[in-house]
Amino acid sequence: MCSGLCVLRPVSSDTPASRAPARIAFPRPLSLLIAGATLLACGESATEPPPPPDPVRSWTVDAPPVFDLSGVWGTSSSDVYAVGGHGTILHYDGTNWSDMTSGTNAELRGVWGTSSTDVYAVGLYGTILHYDGTSWSPMTSGTSEYLLGVWGTSSSEIFAAGTDGTILHYDGTSWSSMTSGISQALYDVWGTSPSDVFAVGWQGTILHYDGTAWSSMTSGVYMILAGVWGTSSSDVYAVGHCGTALHYDGDSWTSMPADHLSGVWGTSSTDVYAVGYDGSIMHYDGASWSTMTSGTIEYLADLWGTSSSDLFAVGDDGTILHYDGTAWGDMTNETSESLAAVWGSSSTDVYAVGSDGAILRYDGTAWSGMQSGTDWDLEAVWGTSSNDVYAVGSYGIIVHYDGTGWSEMSSGTDWSLQGVWGTSSSNVYAVGGDGTILHYDGTAWSEVLSGTSAWLLDVWGTSSTDIYAVGFTDPATGGGTILHYDGTDWSEMQSGMTEELYGLWGTSSNDIYAVGYDGAALHYDGTGWSSMTSGTTEYLRDVWGTASSDVYAVGWNGTILRYDGTSWTEMSAGTDVWLEGVWGTAAGDVYAVGRNGIILRGSR
Repeated sequence: MCSGLCVLRPVSSDTPASRAPARIAFPRPLSLLIAGATLLACGESATEPPPPPDPVRSWTVDAPPVFDLSGVWGTSSSDVYAVGGHGTILHYDGTNWSDMTSGTNAELRGVWGTSSTDVYAVGLYGTILHYDGTSWSPMTSGTSEYLLGVWGTSSSEIFAAGTDGTILHYDGTSWSSMTSGISQALYDVWGTSPSDVFAVGWQGTILHYDGTAWSSMTSGVYMILAGVWGTSSSDVYAVGHCGTALHYDGDSWTSMPADHLSGVWGTSSTDVYAVGYDGSIMHYDGASWSTMTSGTIEYLADLWGTSSSDLFAVGDDGTILHYDGTAWGDMTNETSESLAAVWGSSSTDVYAVGSDGAILRYDGTAWSGMQSGTDWDLEAVWGTSSNDVYAVGSYGIIVHYDGTGWSEMSSGTDWSLQGVWGTSSSNVYAVGGDGTILHYDGTAWSEVLSGTSAWLLDVWGTSSTDIYAVGFTDPATGGGTILHYDGTDWSEMQSGMTEELYGLWGTSSNDIYAVGYDGAALHYDGTGWSSMTSGTTEYLRDVWGTASSDVYAVGWNGTILRYDGTSWTEMSAGTDVWLEGVWGTAAGDVYAVGRNGIILRGSR
């Protein structure tokens, strides 16, 4: 039970290139050639400059983004559908879950159908999709309200419920609005027949439809009711927030003690299951509710099954659980943690780090999770070899990989660390909040005087006496900060930018690139920093390249830019998921990582 205010789980708001032309040498006057030439001995020839690298020509998804799941339904144990954020629709064929193309980025909140060739999904902004066994297509709902639940008895008797008391009915031809008589949000709908339908929602709202009109029922509670299900018109269960569980016996609703719940489903009046917050799963045996071990602390939004030994539950971070009659097992096989950075020692040894201590490693064949030993968010990764890798992040966390396992290092600070780079295993720098700069000498980390209180978000250099850090001066007003280290002291450079700077990389001390807020892009030629035209206003979060004619910047809404030595051009990423980090090899692939665990591979 809750004491005080119960907080409603928010509805989320989903919230190229060609090869650089070879340089052509034109004849010049002999006098100029002689004046500018280095005399060669007989038999010697001038060394040809290396050819420009092949550009990345296309980006493909190496690891798909994973979003919160809000609804689940199926026709059998080998035909199950789960829907969620960013238009996610997954299908289970009895062996594997696979992504389906929904054609929308709207968050989907409910799914129901009559058969494998007649499935409906509803979501935000009045979104309704229909699956005919081959593909999903949009339907006209006639509303822009958020639709949060869907249920029916046949392909011509379907009900959808949502915000502002919205209830829609589908007669097999079109959707039409019904008069609910209320303005409160409705979170779920279920019934026994077209003339016996229940809808539940905000502040204990329960409505009943008798085939003619909707009318309010007395629930006796004031908490949010998020799920409804039953076995008959005289055996209906409604569950919700703050330990709310109700039972309807055909006459009235009575309260039952339970956990903070969001979804309910069962096989009979003595076999009812409910899911909710912090991985809560409860079972009702006809007499009382008891807690089951779910094995997760993720929010669980919905559940459905075919029998008491075949249940599916879905929830946040792409969580999918299955119950076989004995225990709940985790079916989630992708990371949903947001990835902030990527680095590797070779094309067969690549690391990506992110939220909640997530670390993934690519061995040249597949990505796999690693045990980081921390739950703090990791923001940056860098190393000298496959057995000397450093990852830094929130609250001063630093973890080190020695080729066998990750272990925590003492940083001596609680400030968030945002960037890491070095020249060797005994000369590593980490930067972060409040001007924090740490140095590792191979034995211990110690703080270095930066001379600034700016937030430092990335660090990179050419040598131990030529290191740069970028960030922003004020969290409220921004201000692009650039520092330089000459081997003795850190000093501030004139950036000429008011925008925050997030990423930094270069080829030499006179060819350095910085990117940041509102499409900001800067170049340093060894003398001063100058602004570049990026062609975008999206936040650019990271930059990396192989040469001055092959530089990549990534950012929000799937932004990928390439600089060919002359201008920046946008590439097609095939996604609008926010990208946070980029890294690759000159001869091999380039990787971009970002929110919801997405990993893109750029192929040359």
